[in-house]
Amino acid sequence: MKHRKLVKLAVAGLVSALFLTACGESEGLSTKSKTEENGEEQSAKPEEKKEESKAGSRSNPIKVNEMTAIETVTYDDSSKEYKTKIELSVEEVIRGQDAQDKLKEMNEFNEDAPEGYEWVLVKSKVKVADSETEDHPFTIDGIMNFKFVSESGDVYSGDTVATAEPDFSFEMYNGNEKEGYIAGLVKTGEDAKMEYDSWVGNTVFFDLK
Repeated sequence: MKHRKLVKLAVAGLVSALFLTACGESEGLSTKSKTEENGEEQSAKPEEKKEESKAGSRSNPIKVNEMTAIETVTYDDSSKEYKTKIELSVEEVIRGQDAQDKLKEMNEFNEDAPEGYEWVLVKSKVKVADSETEDHPFTIDGIMNFKFVSESGDVYSGDTVATAEPDFSFEMYNGNEKEGYIAGLVKTGEDAKMEYDSWVGNTVFFDLK
């Protein structure tokens, strides 16, 4: 009789142990699954952030004294395209009264900045790093290819222009390098950006701080 009771107790204990073990394993899997889900979410977020902060975008502009390579094209007289790679950088940024004084030195007829605005004078460098043609020059222009963008995303009209010397307007053959100034009006003290538009789909933003 005692033997049967002992057997029953042993069986009951074994069943209880198995039940507790199963519960424990189930809880462990649940916790692990949540951890993996969190890990997947965390790994996805940096990818999204990386996409948003692509170098040269408005949210992650190219810094002063940093060079960026840009794929563009050179045209011949019949508008045939030749693949071209340029290297573009901002070497120096002058703003406010200093920029206005320098513009006056460059050309006495340059206008003063209107109230609430300031001149920004951007010294930039460009090099034709590679081109499919040695016979036709690549063209870049400080007015046609560049514009200033406000903090709120407005593109400044560029109705008021200033003459800089040397002006950033060049025809360049493969291997050539040039420097010049790009001038524009922005709201006083704002975190404006300068945008380069290649006119063939590539745009790059530059920081002005």
